[in-house]
Amino acid sequence: MFRPPHDPQDPPRITNPTWRSILASYALVATIPLLLWAVTNPLAGTVTLAGVVGLVISGRHAYKLHRCFYHCQKLTFQLGETAQITVTQLPTDDAN
Repeated sequence: MFRPPHDPQDPPRITNPTWRSILASYALVATIPLLLWAVTNPLAGTVTLAGVVGLVISGRHAYKLHRCFYHCQKLTFQLGETAQITVTQLPTDDAN
């Protein structure tokens, strides 16, 4: 079978792996046994999946809250319609 010569303008077929692709590969390898376990134990698998989803969502919210606090330098909680609590970060004069 005839194969045309390699064109130098084509991108290389093998690229250098990135950390993201390496972590994705390990996650995929770990997912297969977990899926088999979830299929054999559906109740425990459902509870575990709900827990993981809850952790991911709460982690994302905590990250957004952290980023907002350091960007705005304050955080306000509404308590009903009549009261609010504001937490601010005091400026420091130290040049650490």
